[in-house]
Amino acid sequence: MRILLAVLACLPLLAKPSTVYIQTKDGATSEAKVDVSTLKVTVDGKPRSIPFATILSVHNGEAASPAEAEKIAKGIAAIQGTDRKVRDLAVEQLTAIGIPVITPLLKTYKDTQQEEPRPLYRLFERIIPSHADTFDRELSLIRLASGESLRAKVEPFQLGPLNWSQIRFFAVQQKSITRRVDVHSIRHSTQIEYFDTAILFSAASKASATASGFTRLSWETDGWATDPNGLTKPGPNYKTNLVDGHPFGALVGRFGASGEIFFLGKSWTSKQAASGKLFLAINDNRHWQNNLGQYRVIIQASDAYDVGDPQ
Repeated sequence: MRILLAVLACLPLLAKPSTVYIQTKDGATSEAKVDVSTLKVTVDGKPRSIPFATILSVHNGEAASPAEAEKIAKGIAAIQGTDRKVRDLAVEQLTAIGIPVITPLLKTYKDTQQEEPRPLYRLFERIIPSHADTFDRELSLIRLASGESLRAKVEPFQLGPLNWSQIRFFAVQQKSITRRVDVHSIRHSTQIEYFDTAILFSAASKASATASGFTRLSWETDGWATDPNGLTKPGPNYKTNLVDGHPFGALVGRFGASGEIFFLGKSWTSKQAASGKLFLAINDNRHWQNNLGQYRVIIQASDAYDVGDPQ
């Protein structure tokens, strides 16, 4: 019996099946169950094996495909345009392509004063936060549950029906994700840019959130100050407390850049299956320049994907 136990102890452990979200280089997305135990990479010239269960996401740094290169060029142009919906969608798409966007994006930047809105400027940190930047722009980005971010060369491997050369990025489904983020009344106004929680949801995901804080939408005028539920009555010299169907100053969200806007307020639980990244903002009209304050939001998600640093 002891001999048998010793033999069993020496056998390799079977990989526990993981659910992964995959985006290929042609832009297709899917979920799959995979049996992968380790990811083999080279970091600073040294081989390393990473337990698959410790991975949050892996973003392929290989050069853009012809289709991606075309999408990058059109996306950068769209972000500099005046169509807000097209711009937001381009930001989301280029963030998903990731590392191959870095070089053409850096070539686009000019020495100009940075004033709101700044979506092209902020796109860089959405793609590659400073703690993960490096001289070699084609190294892949591996994000671990420990908080470590690695830039590495990934050795070829198979992920379900796809091989690594076909994949742009993948994320491993997490049983639970907790985020504490600050949503600012100017930078994350619905008129400027939504806060990207970097939590990706699928049909099986569940989520809830609580929010606290106080924002002022008109400097010293208290009638335009509110908590995350938004104004319950119109502010001075205004006939309605609503803008675009939701209260002024309310915390709102959407799944995906083109998703329908919904109310979160001080407390929210997802009532239905949603698909896409969760974005948050403070509801306001085009007179956003006199805003002050922010909301602190705690998000709890289950069976979802951690695909980046919240920005």
